[in-house]
Amino acid sequence: MPGQNGNSQSSSTDVMDLWRSWFNETERQLNGFFGEILGDESFARASSGYVDAYSVIQRSLNQSMERYLTTFNLPTHSDITDLGERLSAIEERLASLETTLRSVAEKVDIAPTGSVTKLRPRRTRKPTAKKTDAS
Repeated sequence: MPGQNGNSQSSSTDVMDLWRSWFNETERQLNGFFGEILGDESFARASSGYVDAYSVIQRSLNQSMERYLTTFNLPTHSDITDLGERLSAIEERLASLETTLRSVAEKVDIAPTGSVTKLRPRRTRKPTAKKTDAS
């Protein structure tokens, strides 16, 4: 869509200038508005009171949930966290033991053992044969 002088470039530039000025003015007004509200002492007191009330409610909810789970002999969040930490420590110790065993086996020139299935005892009992009835 060409402008009055036949140049479409000038009309799109005008639209962009209008949009840019509107955007800058809106941003300036919003910054001023929120600066007044958020910088007010009453807003700071209100938000502080909200955070305090929320933390009290959250703490009491956590305590009552822990008592509830304990009553029904179910694990709490702290129980599961402790169990995870213990399991992680066991895995680290097991990894260090495996590393130590490999290094000792290499020093003594022992070949690594086979898989776990090779270490199982052989099956000696045979399944019973099915009887066929000719009657």
